Amino acid sequence: MGLSETAERAAALHRQAVAAQREGRVHEAMALFQQALALHKDAEVYLDFGSLLAGLSQWGPAGAVYAAALKLAPDSPDAHYGVALSLHAQGRPAEAEPHYRAVLAACPGVGAVWNNLGVALQEQGRPGAAEAAYREALRHQPEDAGTWKNLAVALDALGRTAEAESAYRAALARNPEHAVSLNNLGGLALAAGRPDEAWRIGGRMAALNPADRNGWMLLGNAAHATGRRGEAVRASAVAVRLAPDDPAPRHNHANALAAAGRREEAVAEYRTVIRLQPDSLAAVDLAVELCGLHDTAGALAVLRGAIGRHPEHGAAWRVLGQTLTGALRPEAALDALRRAVALDPGDPAGWEDLAAAATLADRVAPSIDALRRVRRLSPAYNPALAQLVQQQRHACDWRDLPALERDLIGRMRAGALGVPPFGLLAVDTTPADQQAAAERWARQKAHGVPAVARPTVSGDGRLRIGYLSADFHEHATAYLMAELLERHDRRRFAVTAYSTGIDDGSPMRRRLTAAVERFVDLRDRSDRDAAQAIAADGIDILVDLKGYTAFARTAILAARPAPVQVNWLGYPGTMGADFIDVILADAVTIPPGEEGFYSEAVVRLPHCYQPNDRHRAIAERTPSRADCGLPEDGFVFCCFNSPYKLTPAVFDVWARLLRTVPGSVLWLYAGNPLVAGNLRREAAARGVAPERLVFAPPRPLAEHLARHRLADLFLDTLPYNAHTTASDALWSGLPVVTCRGGTFAGRVAASLLDTVGLPELVTDSPAVYEALALDLARDLARLAGLKARLAAARTASPLFDGDRFARDLEDAYRAIWQRFAPAGDPR
Repeated sequence: MGLSETAERAAALHRQAVAAQREGRVHEAMALFQQALALHKDAEVYLDFGSLLAGLSQWGPAGAVYAAALKLAPDSPDAHYGVALSLHAQGRPAEAEPHYRAVLAACPGVGAVWNNLGVALQEQGRPGAAEAAYREALRHQPEDAGTWKNLAVALDALGRTAEAESAYRAALARNPEHAVSLNNLGGLALAAGRPDEAWRIGGRMAALNPADRNGWMLLGNAAHATGRRGEAVRASAVAVRLAPDDPAPRHNHANALAAAGRREEAVAEYRTVIRLQPDSLAAVDLAVELCGLHDTAGALAVLRGAIGRHPEHGAAWRVLGQTLTGALRPEAALDALRRAVALDPGDPAGWEDLAAAATLADRVAPSIDALRRVRRLSPAYNPALAQLVQQQRHACDWRDLPALERDLIGRMRAGALGVPPFGLLAVDTTPADQQAAAERWARQKAHGVPAVARPTVSGDGRLRIGYLSADFHEHATAYLMAELLERHDRRRFAVTAYSTGIDDGSPMRRRLTAAVERFVDLRDRSDRDAAQAIAADGIDILVDLKGYTAFARTAILAARPAPVQVNWLGYPGTMGADFIDVILADAVTIPPGEEGFYSEAVVRLPHCYQPNDRHRAIAERTPSRADCGLPEDGFVFCCFNSPYKLTPAVFDVWARLLRTVPGSVLWLYAGNPLVAGNLRREAAARGVAPERLVFAPPRPLAEHLARHRLADLFLDTLPYNAHTTASDALWSGLPVVTCRGGTFAGRVAASLLDTVGLPELVTDSPAVYEALALDLARDLARLAGLKARLAAARTASPLFDGDRFARDLEDAYRAIWQRFAPAGDPR
């Protein structure tokens, strides 16, 4: 066959191929294109064949065919365009770009090509260049909704959110049902803090296409952002039903379940996300929920797996640190959190967690440093300010403390959230201040906590009392409570201790376990499970011994596991909570007329509200003064209160006493070396030789009580008095001078002294407090008389009469039950 005949035969096959393609005979068309090209290489045939393959999304073969056309016709815009589309479709936008540009050089008015170039540039991470391409495309095709959407994506990537929103609205003006623009606009509204608008857009998407998962996801996210937890769960569940194998809707649904407090369901959903997408960072969210369920081992395993896959993921390291802190492994937590802040030094949450771990490890200096970093990164963040104040108080670092305290109090009085109430007890606040802060804190703690069902439990006629605490081990609260628990009348009261703290294996732990009818360890139970366990036991009166102190489990109480709930002993102030019915006090700690500052009903015990243990052993051997670093001669003022209770104003008084009483020393407790250095600096600034301050390290209780014999007079603090430390001093025979404060926390020592029969040691102003301490230091005979009266009070005073206290408390429980019992209960 001659050349012309071959070309004619190829042209005929080409025409037949095009006809077959039009009639849908695809495989026949492909064979005809190949036959035509076998006879004669022609650019037009290649272009039509490439179009067929592209229509079938066979982008690899199509690209090869278009490339062959380009060899034959290097200036062909169609060939360049075919190559560009093929490369782009195969995920090679950088290689596609020059071919798009070649098309535009020849045909600059084709808007679709400018749009595709913009997409290729966007995919290369060049949103600025993409914007220019999209704007050129819109110059030629201004009514194309897709190009407006693409422009919006580029503007959003450039951080020009307002312009991006305008571009999405322009797309929707051209096509009101443009689903991607609706979805992205809803996402921007949500990110901008307009969840109601996002909710409306999600509803519109769901109405337009109920089978579109994205609309339901947007509805769920918008509901989640506004705290409508039930709606968030329902909407995200629809998205999951529409796309059960897509991890994104499942992750959103898991988040909604977690926010709704449905932790077990959230855990199952997060696990499904990870099964569908093994490298998903949903593992971090899963670990958080496992921690909430007190499955620390499970959380640690998940986090270590996530970190193994993503070693540079700061959030995973941070949650690992949180988990280790919660497991009381602060040194390991510090290692993890140092890694977290190194990876993301601008995240204040990581520094806050680092401060918490350092505090638990009793490393005050790094805790203070971390909290100062939080303050620099987030100056308006109230919890960091509150914790910084508390940590500087623990270190007796007073250099800028007055200004920090004024700032904290000012924020609290302005209605700030996130101010822990306990930290306000030791600063100059009023009962009204403390109530306001407690009420806000209680609302935060109770938010979203559903009440547990309380089943009807048949009893034996006894009143069922439950004590809830994390301190059933070697702890100040346990020292006070032990004898009371042993002396409860088991004929009339069924007593259960619910422990949420560690088992330290100590003799005290064993004593407390034996002292009650039932001892239930709830430490590894979730708040919800713990509340359900208490409710299932049919507890009548649940007594919280923690309040808002460290390791409190307030959410257990917020779930209302008992019909009557009482705040007692562990927290000297109101909890401000509608789920706490009663606060136990006495006429000194809460004087008549101050009931309005307490959200609870005030029930007063006839003597001091504080129990004591007559079995607290005092070591027979008294150490020598030399053993304790004290001078052989000279008056010994002492204060064994925690350092955070010391204030510059009280220290001023103590410094004047030291200057006035020759040879005297001040004996203080200091478990942290920072305390000694800071207080010696403060003493020198007040004209007192630093060596006149002597510091007592921690010792076992019996030895600590024995060394009280070396002191002459205990000086109390204000505005937060000595509590257990005052009882220790009085039990050891050491007189305490106090100044009655304006709040519960500042009146406890006065209550103890009244009850022990030494009311003359209670003063009502700092000046009188100072004068009394000075008088006693100069009148050793009077001081000896006080010590003799204290020795007699060990057996005669109600303060140390465990039987009388138990009966008084039980009478109070009976009265409380009669007042607050559910209708129809006969007991």
